[in-house]
Amino acid sequence: MKTYQRLLLFLFIALAAATILSPWGAALSSAVFYSPPGFGQIFGGLFIAAATVLLLSNRSLLRLQFLRDAGLGPLSDGYRDVLSGFILAVASMVLLGLVMSLAGVFTPGFFHSLNASLEWAVKALLTALVVGFLEELFFRGVLFKALLDDYGPALAFTAANLFYAAVHFFKPPAKFAVNGLDPLAGARFVVQTLQPFLDPGEILPGLLGLFVIGLVLSYAVLRTNSVYLSIGLHAGWVFAIKTVRIFGEFERNDLGWLFGSSEPKIVSGVVTWIGIAVLVGGGVHLITRPHPSPLPGREREGRGS
Repeated sequence: MKTYQRLLLFLFIALAAATILSPWGAALSSAVFYSPPGFGQIFGGLFIAAATVLLLSNRSLLRLQFLRDAGLGPLSDGYRDVLSGFILAVASMVLLGLVMSLAGVFTPGFFHSLNASLEWAVKALLTALVVGFLEELFFRGVLFKALLDDYGPALAFTAANLFYAAVHFFKPPAKFAVNGLDPLAGARFVVQTLQPFLDPGEILPGLLGLFVIGLVLSYAVLRTNSVYLSIGLHAGWVFAIKTVRIFGEFERNDLGWLFGSSEPKIVSGVVTWIGIAVLVGGGVHLITRPHPSPLPGREREGRGS
């Protein structure tokens, strides 16, 4: 079984474990604690615990070779790519902010104290680095590269990035009440998490925007045979989106079809799609050189025999 297939299987097993065990965990915590955690916290904790146990039980995923195969070589070889990607992504968001300001949907300015802004920025940077690293390691380093080796670029670019975009619309319900022991509560929680997909028209702009972002990130991996540049790009976009309100305010909640009429804001706008695809994709092309991809497994084995 390939690494990406094993990881996807682990995720489904962890999801099944959380679905089955969360009602019992919720009932137990209600009986033990005066102020028990919410059902979503219990479900998420069980999911993470099950996934962690499965990952730790698989020695091949803990070896250094797994990280190398996923595109993580020595940091000394990749920190420049991380920095270049971060700067390129932030610059693209600054340019977008300028366009939004000229269009009258964003008013630049400092509306928060210096201490609050610095704290906000530091938290956003830490979050951006963690999200960029983890998501790129899985979606591009493992899933995209494996599909690329097995099925070629067309399916790899399409399938990996559709999955990447769709995952962002799994929305656990903010309020999910359970009275006593309800064995089906976990299943209902999962169904409600998938509720956004019942209204595809609402999520389509954001889905398309995230898909375009995924294409550019995958192209960065294809050009470098490494995830360092894509980690920098991903982290830069997350950081910029999380700190945009430090440097101004949106004039209205609905930014229109040009800049984002639905959540996630900005990502769902046509200007963002074009800007990321043309400008950032073009930037990635200019600052990289095509890297010869390693031979597919079967061909390597054939030449070594």
